Amino acid sequence: MFQLDSSPQQPMRVWRQGMALGLASFRCLIALTTMLSFISLLPTIYMAGKFGDAELSPESILQLFKQGHFIFTILILQSSVLILSLFINALVIMRLDQVARGAQRIHELGFILHKIVPLVLAGLLVLITVLIGILIAAFIGAVAGAVVGIIFGHIAAIFITEGCIFTALIYIAIYILFFQFAILLDGKGPVGALNYSCALVFRNWWRTFLVLLFTALVIVGVLIMVALPLALVMPLAHWLPAFAAVDTGRTLLIKGVVKLIATAVFAPFTVGILYVLYHDLKTRHVIKSTPTGTVQA
Repeated sequence: MFQLDSSPQQPMRVWRQGMALGLASFRCLIALTTMLSFISLLPTIYMAGKFGDAELSPESILQLFKQGHFIFTILILQSSVLILSLFINALVIMRLDQVARGAQRIHELGFILHKIVPLVLAGLLVLITVLIGILIAAFIGAVAGAVVGIIFGHIAAIFITEGCIFTALIYIAIYILFFQFAILLDGKGPVGALNYSCALVFRNWWRTFLVLLFTALVIVGVLIMVALPLALVMPLAHWLPAFAAVDTGRTLLIKGVVKLIATAVFAPFTVGILYVLYHDLKTRHVIKSTPTGTVQA
């Protein structure tokens, strides 16, 4: 059984505990995270097969979208990827929870199948929420960018607009980050899970952001440490096609495979960190809510 702290902890303590949990569960999660990464790669494999060595220009992509069967295939493929990804990610969370609690796996598949509808509905609500947030941020960014562009030029206007969209995306994503944990571990419904995730992050946004930012920096650092020796062994010419300014079907597939490997390896640790962070935020939420509950009682 993995011992979690029963009181709120500092961000670095949460991060270290999450890394330790990820390491403890790595062997039982790596097959699932590899499968999850491969499923996420399926749309890329399809697009790579369509383009081959041809460049992915806006014109060529537009031509594909003019084909009715292509749109239908992409919609079916993306829907299947969404459902399968939610299912396997739920398995990852449940296995991680079992490692943390030292519990045995009992009726695991049946439990997750029972939760798949709330997970899909919550996933759709997340997509709608993010889309609305991006549209609002794009409008605000366009207005602010137009004002700034008058003074500093077109490039500054684009920077302001894209900055608003990126900031809104990060802000919203952190608030709704824990909806799957709420559904699987606390029995919340689709709307209740989003509300609960927002309630946990409320007044703890920066704390959550710092844990995630440090995780991202560590991952980037590890990737650089791995890439540098490879760059010394392999000539630069072998790497240039994959990082060309314009993608082809082949380079798109190469990038997808690299992403698959990185995701499969790092996912047990990132989910472990999210699990401990969720536990920490729940502890803070209970402490914050206790005086109100005591008064009502």
